[in-house]
Amino acid sequence: MHRTSRERLNKKAFKMAVILNLLDLSPWERVRAIAELTEREWNIPYSRKKSLSRATIYRWLKEYRQARDPAEALLSKPRSDRGVFRKLTEPQKNALIRWRSANPYRTTEQLREELMVHAVTSEGPVPSPATIARFLRSVGLDRKTLLAARRLSQKSPVKVRLAFEAPYPQRIWLADTKGPHLWVQDPRNPGELVLAKLILFVDDYSRFFCACRYVLEETEEQVMLLFRQAVARYGVPDILYVDRGAPYAGHSLKKAAALIGCRVLHPQAGDPSPRGKVERPMREFKEKLESELRLRKPPTLEEANEYLAAFVTQEYHRRVHSSTGQTPEERFFAFPPEYRRFVSEKALAMIFLPCVTSRVTKTGLIRLNKKQYLVPDARLYGKKVEVRYDPLEQAKVHVWCDDQFFGEAHLYAGDSDYLKRQELLKKMLPEITVPPAESAPPYSYLERRLAAYRLEKELSLNDELAAVKAQREAVKAALMGKEAPATQETGKAFGPDRFVHLLSVLLKRPFAPHERLLVHTCWRHYGPFSEELVRTTVGRLLGEGQSDLSAYLDALRLAAHFQS
Repeated sequence: MHRTSRERLNKKAFKMAVILNLLDLSPWERVRAIAELTEREWNIPYSRKKSLSRATIYRWLKEYRQARDPAEALLSKPRSDRGVFRKLTEPQKNALIRWRSANPYRTTEQLREELMVHAVTSEGPVPSPATIARFLRSVGLDRKTLLAARRLSQKSPVKVRLAFEAPYPQRIWLADTKGPHLWVQDPRNPGELVLAKLILFVDDYSRFFCACRYVLEETEEQVMLLFRQAVARYGVPDILYVDRGAPYAGHSLKKAAALIGCRVLHPQAGDPSPRGKVERPMREFKEKLESELRLRKPPTLEEANEYLAAFVTQEYHRRVHSSTGQTPEERFFAFPPEYRRFVSEKALAMIFLPCVTSRVTKTGLIRLNKKQYLVPDARLYGKKVEVRYDPLEQAKVHVWCDDQFFGEAHLYAGDSDYLKRQELLKKMLPEITVPPAESAPPYSYLERRLAAYRLEKELSLNDELAAVKAQREAVKAALMGKEAPATQETGKAFGPDRFVHLLSVLLKRPFAPHERLLVHTCWRHYGPFSEELVRTTVGRLLGEGQSDLSAYLDALRLAAHFQS
């Protein structure tokens, strides 16, 4: 409050204290009371006087009785010339406004000195620094106001935050990392302690924890592992909303989420407010779980995660949430099972492997971790592909291109041709006398099933991922009341490239460049072959134990001739 306002209120309080005891008295009693008041010594607020006169007290009584509003009675009368600076001329006022607007750090002494320098502003009375300060304050140009306005102008505009909630479960999942606040025993250094961090995955609609776990290192691999477990248990969400930290913004996580039909979104840089739904529950973990664990012996990482699972399942998921009015458990599982999109464990295990990008050479090789691998399909030559690999198994990698699975690329070595492999086998294996083939008919039952299984295994993963993505749109359309988009056929015509790929899958070995040229030559001169003919003919020869590629191509040529 301004000093003048405080002064007026304090003076009014003093006046009221004087006259309140005089209002209900008779005239004779009032005369005696006023005589006693004039003889006393007073400490009057904001005044050097120590006494009151009879005329002053009677004037206060008259003002109080004539006032229409008691709240405004006895207030000091404002000056009639308030806001009028008689010692400042118009040129001086204009100069002060312009100079202070240009630089708020110019002091009143500097401004006064500048006024005296110029002929236009030096005419008239010389203003004091206090007069200049009061004038600048009256027009909103005091230093405090200008600096506050400058700070606000440098900040980004304040955003309007409105309450938002996903329309149904599995629509939006939020993930974040909390900590470190919990000390656990270090499994790598017995007897020492290490800080554990908590990773959470929360469903936006129900506030249900789809995954939560303490980890020692916050890495992309840990985030992908928890996300994979949550997807395998509860299904694929439509959107994963995470911050811009390195564990949540990696290439492998985004590509894995895209393959299963989930978008990864991030808030704007420096804007943590949208993640409040995942950060708010973390306070409960600190107050109700970690505060209790700190009073005990430091647990191991496995014990901490067991306590965490017990608290979440027995306490948090079964307590009514203040925002939704339901428990997270019943609100999350009210979503019909037929609307949840699930992916098999086999597909998830491959999709959530570490992923890197590599370019296939003209000879069908890719380089990874100082090793070379031969791709399984000629269509990939010269293209940029995604390679998913298991760090513990370096004999093969999984090749993807344009979100399609193209099979396994096996380790390629310079001495891995057929003749050298046979020489090595002869040295390693003892000689065994094998009866001639004419002594027993070939048993082809399992081999035929094997050929069909290899082809189905190769194609089922792409079909499964395409079905999961199509189901996402159908579920979204059913819940939002829209028409489901028409599905598109993903199949392609059976051409020479698919012919080479099919032979490689059925024979379960990668082709060398000269073998691919041989297969393409056979297609160009004796093709085209139907897919059914290739599967039938190659399956029959597999049952007969044939291993030479030329024999398979000759059999296909003869089968196509007789079929025509």
